[in-house]
Amino acid sequence: MEEQNQNSGNKTANRVITAIFVFLVFGLTIAGFFSPVRARSESENRNLAQKPEFSFDALFAKNEEKKYTVLYEKYLSDQFVGRDAWIGIKTRTERLLGKTDINGVYFAEDGYLVTKTESSKTDHEQEEKNIARLVEFVKKYRVSLGEGYVHAMIVPTAAYTLSDKLPPFTSEYDQAALLDRLGEELPQGSLIDAREELLAHTDEYIYYRTDHHQTALGAYYDYRAWAKATGHTVRELSDYEMRVGSEEFYGTLYSKINLPMRADTVTIYDDGRSYRVEYDMSGKKQNGLFVESRLAEKDKYMVYLDGNHAMTDIIQQGGGENKEKHVLLVIKDSYAHTFVPFLAQDYDRVIMVDFRYSKMPVSMMVEQFGVTDILVMYNATNFISDENLYQLER
Repeated sequence: MEEQNQNSGNKTANRVITAIFVFLVFGLTIAGFFSPVRARSESENRNLAQKPEFSFDALFAKNEEKKYTVLYEKYLSDQFVGRDAWIGIKTRTERLLGKTDINGVYFAEDGYLVTKTESSKTDHEQEEKNIARLVEFVKKYRVSLGEGYVHAMIVPTAAYTLSDKLPPFTSEYDQAALLDRLGEELPQGSLIDAREELLAHTDEYIYYRTDHHQTALGAYYDYRAWAKATGHTVRELSDYEMRVGSEEFYGTLYSKINLPMRADTVTIYDDGRSYRVEYDMSGKKQNGLFVESRLAEKDKYMVYLDGNHAMTDIIQQGGGENKEKHVLLVIKDSYAHTFVPFLAQDYDRVIMVDFRYSKMPVSMMVEQFGVTDILVMYNATNFISDENLYQLER
């Protein structure tokens, strides 16, 4: 009798588990059909995949990333009901199993999340192309603008600078080898290497804990390296007015794991000068380098020069009309957004261009804006993987 009752209990438990499984599979699938398609995830701070249009060309596309089945899988994944909550559940489960990196993010010491870039998964062909393009670009414009006026600054990420905080036995991409190689292949004096400045301050708050960017303090040490290399006056932090913009910033890496953790602080260093800033040649202008209304949004990093734009045109006010104009062109990724406010006062005009959104040839920009100086600034892992650097050849 006891054995019969036990078998009956096991059958009941199995039925309950099966019912829950069926409910989850079919219930969530049905809910997905009735849920509105979301264009963007504020939690992940990115646009979500939309339903792809079917065609036989897409179905049999040679490029794996453009295949209809791959695109449709991404669409289903992005539009899954309760996606944000499931990300958190998945992360908790994997952490309980002892995983030290999830969704391309390391769980590092002292509460840091750090972007994972495995050496074995690096596109070395793209890396070689980008190195060659940068070297030829710098050589070309050093001829036309002068040897001391064209520089490249490839900034190490937290995975390099804070490597002692990473979990053991990682196989991270070797950023030091990249910078050493660039130092050898680029014309002498044209590479600005921020490693020494950054490594001297690893006990300070120079990278966000929940985001892949440097803090404004980290960017200040980049600026010190830049000023020393280019012969500009090295200003102290005390020369800038410091204020806290927000103590509630959760960045891009937090969005990938969706677990409760300590928020980051967004700090502003203001040089007190007047600037007129125009974005994307739209004719709409704003005053100042900081868009503090952005602090009310999730991506508070956009307080610095309003985030990503094809072109950002910064003109310093009150410079006088008769003196020689100094115009800096910065070809960049988003690491430059915290960096440029430190050096803006050294130029009459700074043009920032992002090749992800702008297709204007560099030669045209140099001529149109009267460019006197050029700086190519990327973080190291973005630099080796960016597929838009072919524009350096235009």
